[in-house]
Amino acid sequence: MFDVITIGTATQDVFLQSEAFHLMYSPKLKRMCEYFPLGQKINIERIDFATGGGATNAAATFKNLGFRVGIIAKVGDDTAGREVLSDLRIRKVSMKFVVRSPHSSTGYSAILLTPHGDRTALVYRGVSSGFTSADIPWHAFRSRWLFVTSLAGDLKLLKRIFKTARAQGTQVAFNPGVGELRFGIDKVRAYCGAANVLIINRDEASLLAGGAQDIIKIRHALRAHFQSPVVVTDGERGAYYWDPHRFYFIPTRRVTVVNSTGAGDAFGSGFISGILRWQDPVRALQLATLNALGTIRLMGAKKGLLTRWPTDKALHSLRIKKM
Repeated sequence: MFDVITIGTATQDVFLQSEAFHLMYSPKLKRMCEYFPLGQKINIERIDFATGGGATNAAATFKNLGFRVGIIAKVGDDTAGREVLSDLRIRKVSMKFVVRSPHSSTGYSAILLTPHGDRTALVYRGVSSGFTSADIPWHAFRSRWLFVTSLAGDLKLLKRIFKTARAQGTQVAFNPGVGELRFGIDKVRAYCGAANVLIINRDEASLLAGGAQDIIKIRHALRAHFQSPVVVTDGERGAYYWDPHRFYFIPTRRVTVVNSTGAGDAFGSGFISGILRWQDPVRALQLATLNALGTIRLMGAKKGLLTRWPTDKALHSLRIKKM
C-alpha cells in the first residue's frame, strides 16, 4: 500500500532565460505581462532541461521525505517520455501505474524567464490531456492519500476518482487546474468539495469566489461551498489556510527568486507531507513554505526541494498568524 499516489501531468520542461524578456503592464489585461521584440532573433543566456508536471513534481517531494509513492500519469514513446521515466526511476518513484502511449507525444513546456525569474509558460499537454477511465488502475487504488492535479477538465473522471477514493477510505488532496476551474463554481464545487483538502492559488480562489479580491471575502464565499480545509497560496506574500474552526496566514521569507515554476506543486505536496506526518496544519504550512522556498532558488521544479525533514528550529522560524 502506498502512502501517496499522485495523479496528473508528466512533462519535459525547457527553461529559457533571456535579458530580452521584460515585464510590462497591459491596460487591456490589467496585469503585468511578459514581452519580447517580435520578429527578431533573441539571444538566450541560459537554457536548462528538466522534467515537470504536477504529478511528477509532487511525487518528488513525497519521495524525498521518505513516503511510499506511486504516480498515475501518461507519457508518449518519445525522448521526452523516456526522460520522465528515467527521472522517476532515479528517484525510486513507483511507475507501475504510468501509461506509455506509443502513438502520442509526451507533454512539453517551454518556460520563458526574465532575468528576475518572472515567467511565462508555453504548454503543450500532449498525451496528458487524454486521460481516460481505462488509464486509472481502479483495482489497485490503495493509498492513504491521493494527490490529484489537473485532469484537463474531465469532471466525469474526477467524480469516479473521488467516489472510488471515498469507498476505500483514501483521503484526497485536490489541486485543480484551469481545465477544471473554467467550468465555474457551480459545476466544480461538487468535486472540490469532495476533497479532504483543496489547494489553489489566490487567482484561482478569486475565480471560484465569483471575482472577490479580498481574502476575507474569498474565504466567506468559498466556505459556503467547501467545508473541507482549503489552502490558498499567494505567491511572494505567503499562503492561507482555513477549515471550519481555524484561519491562518503564513508569510513567506524574502529570497532571490531564480524561477517560480513548480512552487505551487512544492507547497501543496509539502503541506500534505506535513499532514501525513503530524496531522497539524500549522507545522504543515511551515514545511510547505520551506519546500517552496527551496525550489524557487534554483532552476527547475524539483531542484531545491527538501530532501530531509527540517528541524523544529527551522519550522518555528516561520511564524503563523491567526486571522
